[in-house]
Amino acid sequence: MLRAIEIWAQLWLCSEDCNRIMDLLSTEGLAKRKRIVKNMHLTVYHGRRSMPGLLTRVEPIELVIPTAETRFMVMAPGGENPRADLEPANRKVGIRIQRRNPARAAIDEFRDRIMFYETKTVLGSRAPSNHNRNAFGARYFQPHMAVLRAGSGIDGDLTKVGSVFRTQIGALRFDRFSVEISIRKVPESSESSLQSD
Repeated sequence: MLRAIEIWAQLWLCSEDCNRIMDLLSTEGLAKRKRIVKNMHLTVYHGRRSMPGLLTRVEPIELVIPTAETRFMVMAPGGENPRADLEPANRKVGIRIQRRNPARAAIDEFRDRIMFYETKTVLGSRAPSNHNRNAFGARYFQPHMAVLRAGSGIDGDLTKVGSVFRTQIGALRFDRFSVEISIRKVPESSESSLQSD
């Protein structure tokens, strides 16, 4: 059996703001309550290689992200822009943090803490991650937070819900930073796919 390693570094939205978003989307009739994500978090790093020296952790933080420079998007490649084949009501929907958001520098600092462990041994022939590019997984990095699971029934025009969201929710407060390292066993027939990611 082979081992598949995944590293996730995440900023966790405080429970009060999770509840505020849930209440807003459900009471305004914008989405089905049962399809709203309960423990919302923003992923700052995802890797698929062992990083010697990096340890799992959970630590308290205080990070406030203004919502004025956020936009709703379908969580799929190219989901920033409306596309006929990406119907929001049937897809996972989230919020992306735009580059001009004043909190981007703080988000990048959390990302830097993990990128420090991207040594040549870890990367092999890959280019290292930076604030806009990932060494592993999706090529481009943009901070995002899933808000709705598929089947939410949200309007196809995400600018409508985005406008209501930014008006009612002025800022997002994150109170924890976590690093999780998961190791799972996979059949040897998956070896080629593991090496090509």
